[in-house]
Amino acid sequence: MFHLYGLIIGIAIVVGWSLAERIDSRIGRVAPWILGLGIVGARIYHVLDLWEYYMINPSQILMVWRGGLSIWGGLIGGLIGWKAARGDVKMLSTIVMVLPLSQAIGRLANAVNGEFTNMVLGIPWWGMEAILDLLLFGILWVAPRRFKVVLYMVGYGLIRLVLNPYR
Repeated sequence: MFHLYGLIIGIAIVVGWSLAERIDSRIGRVAPWILGLGIVGARIYHVLDLWEYYMINPSQILMVWRGGLSIWGGLIGGLIGWKAARGDVKMLSTIVMVLPLSQAIGRLANAVNGEFTNMVLGIPWWGMEAILDLLLFGILWVAPRRFKVVLYMVGYGLIRLVLNPYR
């Protein structure tokens, strides 16, 4: 069965991976680790977050195609993947620089699914996050390399802190 949501997430991954590889050709060596463990982490976080449901429905824990990935788990899993692949800080700063672009594209998948439609300043929640993710991407693009990781963590943390009450 075809899911437009999955296609959009796939496009987000390809865009981020491709751009990161253009900036640092070594990204191709760590990207499969980051992606694989990022997806595992995203699912584990989601399952733990909704443990009461999955405790009653354990057969659905692995059914990723039915939805249920968490950006926080994805970030944690991706970081573990970067470390497992023995990535260096230069790679990490390149990866976090392109992450908000991929996240903005990924939020379009929420629109397709009709998710996160609560309004923030007249814009659906998913749209506001996509706009702020693009703004963060622009900031990271011009920021000095040594600040990119901290700027991403603070910037995305602030985006979610401000937007989550509207979610």
